[in-house]
Amino acid sequence: MKYSTTTIACTLLVLIGSVGGQEVIPSVAARFDRRGTEAIPDFQRHVVPLLGRLGCNSAKCHGSFQGQGNFRLSLFGFDFQADHSALHAAASSEDGKRLDVHKPEESLIALKPTEQIDHDGGKRFELGSWEHNLLLRWIESGALGADIVDATSQQGVDIAYSDEQVTFFKERIQPLLESNCHECHGYSNPKASLRLTSRQRLLAGGDSGAAIVPSDPNKSLLIQAVRYGNDDLKMPPNGKLKQREIADLEKWVRIGAPWPDRDGSVAGDTNQVLVALHYEPDEIVFPETGETSQIVVIAEWASGEREDVTCLSRFQTNDDAVVRVDRNGLATSVGEGDTHIITFYDNGIAAIPVLRPYKVTGTPSAPDTLQGIDRFVNAKLGKLGLVPSELCTDAEFLRRVSIDMTGTLPTPDEVIAFLADKSADKRTDKIDELLQRPAYAAWWANKLCDFSGCNPTSIQSLLEVATEVGYVRALEWYDWIYERVDRNEPYDELVEGIMLARLTSRDEGMPYFWTRQSLKQPKDTAISVAHAFLGIQLQCAECHKHPFDRWTQADFNDFARFFDSVTTSKRRSAARDKQEIRLLRSHVVALEAGDDPRKPIMDWMRDKNNPWFARAFVNRVWAGYFNVGIVDPPDQFTPANPPSNPGLLDWLTAGFIENNFDMRWLHRTITNSRAYQRSWRPNATNRNDRRNFSRAIPRRIPAEVVYDALKQATASTDKQDLVRTNLQRRASGHLSMRMAGTHAMKVFGKTDRSINCDCQRVNEPTLLQAIFIQNDPLVRMRLTDSEWIIQIEDDEATQKSIDEHELIQQVWLRTVNRPAIEAEVARSVKHINSVNSVAEGISDLMWAMINTKEFILNH
Repeated sequence: MKYSTTTIACTLLVLIGSVGGQEVIPSVAARFDRRGTEAIPDFQRHVVPLLGRLGCNSAKCHGSFQGQGNFRLSLFGFDFQADHSALHAAASSEDGKRLDVHKPEESLIALKPTEQIDHDGGKRFELGSWEHNLLLRWIESGALGADIVDATSQQGVDIAYSDEQVTFFKERIQPLLESNCHECHGYSNPKASLRLTSRQRLLAGGDSGAAIVPSDPNKSLLIQAVRYGNDDLKMPPNGKLKQREIADLEKWVRIGAPWPDRDGSVAGDTNQVLVALHYEPDEIVFPETGETSQIVVIAEWASGEREDVTCLSRFQTNDDAVVRVDRNGLATSVGEGDTHIITFYDNGIAAIPVLRPYKVTGTPSAPDTLQGIDRFVNAKLGKLGLVPSELCTDAEFLRRVSIDMTGTLPTPDEVIAFLADKSADKRTDKIDELLQRPAYAAWWANKLCDFSGCNPTSIQSLLEVATEVGYVRALEWYDWIYERVDRNEPYDELVEGIMLARLTSRDEGMPYFWTRQSLKQPKDTAISVAHAFLGIQLQCAECHKHPFDRWTQADFNDFARFFDSVTTSKRRSAARDKQEIRLLRSHVVALEAGDDPRKPIMDWMRDKNNPWFARAFVNRVWAGYFNVGIVDPPDQFTPANPPSNPGLLDWLTAGFIENNFDMRWLHRTITNSRAYQRSWRPNATNRNDRRNFSRAIPRRIPAEVVYDALKQATASTDKQDLVRTNLQRRASGHLSMRMAGTHAMKVFGKTDRSINCDCQRVNEPTLLQAIFIQNDPLVRMRLTDSEWIIQIEDDEATQKSIDEHELIQQVWLRTVNRPAIEAEVARSVKHINSVNSVAEGISDLMWAMINTKEFILNH
């Protein structure tokens, strides 16, 4: 018999029978390779994943907001009840029924994908294929859904919940139960052994028996209790519910008591919960380009069953220059480097490491026997066959660390002194010195304002309406952070001052985070808090679960509920009623009436076991020094975007926490590493490496640094240090707020902090930036009004002695922060001699140097 490549790929486990010593159910491709099998496909495990793999529930097809052909599925297939209802609903087409259990072959779901009748989506599978056979077998077996209630399934009636029913539960029933019933029948010490926390608990009941009988309110003890018809059974005991609330509960039971769980299935259907997604091999290492490796994906369910789901999984490569992967999980090596193949099935996401080592010509350097950062970085480089670049020069190091740590160019005197220093520890000493400068606190306060969203135009005033108020509030916000960075307040305490801030006590906290116009709803606050302090994006989960992220709508809604009672009025933020809310993939928090709901969030974030809080900040700081995060983009902590060096991120995070969230410790540790101090000059192996820190990656200096550098480079000699230290007049200091919307800042990619994304700050060079440096009036003004050049003109006019060579060296020291070499000096002298004056020649040289890559890039 002739097998397709899909069947071959998905039947590997039929041959091996087990993985890791545990029995594995063969794939559906093997079990439904021919008609007549007695096996019955499962809707959640098999049918929905198949529809997803075929693209039926994608945004371009039936998963779009409006659907296609009046047939709409949930986007990416995470709402099993809605999808089951949609499949059973009557089709608008006259071609037939979507599902016909009496004539499965005439079901539209089988006819259209095989193009037996017209299908806008084209042919998705062949007649007689395992996909075709699986759908036919599911239909002829009754096309059952994810939840069948025993009492009705025996009568052959299939229950499925509509979108309206699910919304009714979430908006009318869940809040009602939590606010009125959970005090006695919640998660801890429930009275009469009755927990009203899930559908399964309601069906299991308590001492008096089941709390509900789905579809029969009159027989349900819960309904009897809220009606107050029995003196011995009254709930809640402190007062009868409103008649509308009782009617809602009666309606809910009458429609089957739908209770959607986090994974989209009905709560209590624990056997249908995916607990793990395994894969083999656990790492793919390709010795040569063109080699292949077959990925096998195993689903583990709460029931203990393990099943080969390779043919129902979807695959994607994070870098197709390193590896390609086909729809069946066959990976093919394309080029040298490392990346991940992402596979997802049901709620599970797996990132499979892929490496194609570089071919080293000659003998690679022996790995450095160092500790900490370099131990982890060098281990990865050795595995990839990457030879790290040599250390950068002293001049390159001084310029690089000054820009990265303080947002400032070193002065000419500072460069000369550093180059003359012959001590072995001068780099470490310089790092310690820079960390004590006000410019360090100014620059990193600016970055923390980026992360936390300090936007002058969005801060609301409770008392005034003048435009100026926003700037004043933004400066207060900036100053508040600056003071804490300057005194090295632990990072978790700094965040606590923002998270728990009150408008009535601004010295202790910074309340303006909460008064921004963008935080109009609790959902907006949830998204902002997650981005600012956890490095995660929750936006998608507001509407649907994204296939490459872990967050469900239930996760999103739970987290947003913490902010329901956070107010920007003078009234203290406090929970209005006793309630229980689950933190993101963590424990349930019991809030008493009057509790500040932000406090448990802060406690959870700073806990050493929190997987995001400390890691997100560590990763952002790392990205500030390397221009690429260990997780990159830095605010995309998702299962589909794993760290390039997990051990490194774990080690740095653990050290940060052990050192009491000491920000200076983190900066010092990173910048003292050889990884940070490597040259940008590539070798034969690491020319294309941009994610493993084998060399420095030249990057354009940030917008604020460009502005300040132009001012500093053209300042008079006696004002050089003043320009560097006057934070009131620096774009990386106080001016940052007022300059956010200026032309210069926009051209060079400064963020206006209006959206929850680190990507809003752009540090890539553009053509417009080159035109700006060449021709903008601001640049011309800096040169024509330069006090330094004016002083040279005065010296010429009074015929004072002028050392052209010294002035040329000053041009280089002011702009690219190194001495000019002999050839550069010779060309410069030649130019000065060709123009009308020394001042004119020096001005020309200044213009030429600020237009070089060496000036505009941090290397």
